[in-house]
Amino acid sequence: MRSSSLLPAAQYLRMSTEHQRYSMQNQVAAIAAYAQARGFQIVGTYQDPGRSGLTLSGRPGLQRLLADVVAPDRPFEAILVLDVSRWGRFQDADQAAHYEFICRAAGVAVHYCAEPFDNDGALSSMIIKHLKRLMAAEYSRELSSRVVRAQLQQAQLGFKQGGGRAYGVRRVLVDETGKVRLELEDGQRKAMARERVVLVRGPPHEVRTIQRIFHLYVRERRTIGAIAELLNSEAIPSNQGQPWTYWRVRCVLASEFALGNYVFNRASRRLQGRQVQNPPASWVRVRVMPPIVSESLFAAAAARMAAGRPQLFSDGEMLKRLARLYKQHGYLSTALIDACSYTPAAVTYRLRFGSLSGAYDKLGFVRSIRWRATGLKPATDEEMLEILRSLHRRHGKVTSGVIKGDPTSPSVETFQDRFGSLTRAYHQAGIPTRRAPKPRVQVPGAPGGEGERQK
Repeated sequence: MRSSSLLPAAQYLRMSTEHQRYSMQNQVAAIAAYAQARGFQIVGTYQDPGRSGLTLSGRPGLQRLLADVVAPDRPFEAILVLDVSRWGRFQDADQAAHYEFICRAAGVAVHYCAEPFDNDGALSSMIIKHLKRLMAAEYSRELSSRVVRAQLQQAQLGFKQGGGRAYGVRRVLVDETGKVRLELEDGQRKAMARERVVLVRGPPHEVRTIQRIFHLYVRERRTIGAIAELLNSEAIPSNQGQPWTYWRVRCVLASEFALGNYVFNRASRRLQGRQVQNPPASWVRVRVMPPIVSESLFAAAAARMAAGRPQLFSDGEMLKRLARLYKQHGYLSTALIDACSYTPAAVTYRLRFGSLSGAYDKLGFVRSIRWRATGLKPATDEEMLEILRSLHRRHGKVTSGVIKGDPTSPSVETFQDRFGSLTRAYHQAGIPTRRAPKPRVQVPGAPGGEGERQK
């Protein structure tokens, strides 16, 4: 029972990493003390443990809070959050202000419990709050720069910086003296900050397979697709027991692990922005193990792959080929584009036009190809997210199969195109999931023809 003299309030909690072991408990304690002193009663908790404050995406707790704020039957009249940085470290201070404005416009005040100002709209409070938002954003930028510098330094020493393992390579954990502790299995990570991960040659049968791939490709002039079919016919598994594909074979041929080199910083993604390709001058390249193939053999493979690449298509040519595909099939999807022999890969369209939607918009028939023929009208992002929530309420889960089986739902490709992936759509809809995004599986263009894809 709620005391009529206390104002009902929701508390929002966030911590960015699992290393902040007691952060959530500390926030709860500080907010509870503030609530008791100011006459609030906590009636609901929204939390984002282990979530970055850089964006709203991936923060289902804050998304649900904002959705409940505008609901007519919300059970609270105020929001209590520890400080400005817990609300978010948005790189655009106006974004943080926008979400707070949504609350204020709905009649819900946001209180920062550990800040030295009252969020009462006074000029001095508004100035301090804006400075705090800028400081929170700057903290993330400085931290990102320090992390990148540390990663580059560690990579130059030959220590692996995150990510999975390549075929023919194993990750070994060493202590601060360089003494080997154990070989890491797939999915395992180091437990202590002073430990390091180094790369070593994998088992002999994987090394021999790499050498054979290069021999088949360079000496026998087999195509990449034919090599994948041969390895699969002999039941030789790829990483984690997976079958070989065109792109897995190509990755072996293109990876400098075959030369014993660890290459880091080919691409970077700062502050959850878009990934960018770095110039070769900024790459870190260090020899970490004996070479598996000779430099001449590796160079010959690289030359053959480069010779098979088509010239870059212009925007007009890419759209012309996409229109041809649509005319042929009557619809477009990621899988259809990747399987087509005369179009670039779907990822190329995303990179060139910002998204598949951007490419579709250029063709002028975006709605007809992004929606099923079920009489559905175009929906906003929020309407699409509500469809996912409705499916989750009815089925207790949401999968691609559930989406495909519902005649009132947009297609799986539509969700992927709108939000980047189903996982991101689930997160934005506030649907809990532990499933990591799957890597895109590319389909070779012409039979056995490497070089039919533009990357």
